[in-house]
Amino acid sequence: MNYLVIVFRSRNDALALRSYLSGRGVSSTAINAPRSISQSCGIALKITNITPTTLTNLIKSCPTEVRCTVYSARAEQGGIGYSLVR
Repeated sequence: MNYLVIVFRSRNDALALRSYLSGRGVSSTAINAPRSISQSCGIALKITNITPTTLTNLIKSCPTEVRCTVYSARAEQGGIGYSLVR
């Protein structure tokens, strides 16, 4: 169960990046941001079909400046652990 989670500072940033990624064939699921990594808006994107490096490069190439942080999620004993990617 490894996947990436992107958390945002604003809902506009979340919607802009989701639209941008969708246009490039990257599917995502909008989820409630986990409390341990939330940045304030409460929305996060869960992405399972892309590498961290590719996702980071796509975010950098987004024409709209998006304030976000990317985490890698993995199953741990007693829950899910998050590691900072970008």
